[in-house]
Amino acid sequence: SKTKFDNLTVQLTDESSLIIKSIGDSKHLVIHNKRENTTLLNNFLKEVDISAISDTKGQKSDKKEVVTPVLKPDLKMMDAVRIQKLIIPRFEDIKKEFKNFFVVHEQQDVVGGDFYWYSRKGNQTLLAIVDCTGHSVEGAMTSMICNSLLNQASSDFNGDNVSELLKNFYTQLLKYNKTTSETTDYNYGIGAEVGLFSFNHDKGIVSFCTTGISAVIKRENGIEHLKAKKVISYENIQQSITQTSFPMNDVVGIYGFTDGLADQFDADDKKKLGTRGVLKMIEDEENFDAEYYLSEINKWKGDNIQYDDITLVGIAM
Repeated sequence: SKTKFDNLTVQLTDESSLIIKSIGDSKHLVIHNKRENTTLLNNFLKEVDISAISDTKGQKSDKKEVVTPVLKPDLKMMDAVRIQKLIIPRFEDIKKEFKNFFVVHEQQDVVGGDFYWYSRKGNQTLLAIVDCTGHSVEGAMTSMICNSLLNQASSDFNGDNVSELLKNFYTQLLKYNKTTSETTDYNYGIGAEVGLFSFNHDKGIVSFCTTGISAVIKRENGIEHLKAKKVISYENIQQSITQTSFPMNDVVGIYGFTDGLADQFDADDKKKLGTRGVLKMIEDEENFDAEYYLSEINKWKGDNIQYDDITLVGIAM
């Protein structure tokens, strides 16, 4: 092409775009994007080493030129990934608490707002699934704050009332938002949905408290969906906390997941997986491991983009 223009992105449909990048005086790289997150793809293209593309100006050849872009590592983003991984508990530490354990932790971007949290308090194991406001870097920054607030809230936990721990977390969150609004020009508070499991090994009791995270209990005779209420306001958080307790002895498996799983659209971008779809995955479970669920999620999603961060944990009793 002899036409000169700056880099250009044209949105063709809601999920399809045409990206044109200048790679020389008379060359352009044209990409029809139907799958990848446009922001991520544009970030990749910014890092393509144009010098790696040979200059064939003035040369004629019947052979098609094969271009292999050289990606420069984004060191800042690599640091962000490394830092966020610091708050993720060691898989082996959680697995040793139960008969078996798996986690599917698929962020929409290289970093995100979903994370899971673990702590051992005396005879109790605490495991939380957290879905923070925002995605990508914004969500990741919120996750760092929420992880710190969970650690603070759990420091006074005496094992008697797990909902009190969750209440203390939101009390700290409200204080943080208030302080931020008073000391900055931004009136934007952070938030999070939390599903908190407490396993009392001495009493053989499981307690589950939630402010938006769903859970599923699998028994020999079927499954039970523990529904959650969405939090509208943190001011009266006790009214929004849903709590239930049940004995461990008849439980085969316990599952918790963020709404990014149920809200994922299918390959045709027409239908969400929904809670029913998640329940069916669990009912039809072939293997109690992350690979089975990743395979099922990818079958459903196909070549469609991932719309939200996805976290799914499974605990075998």
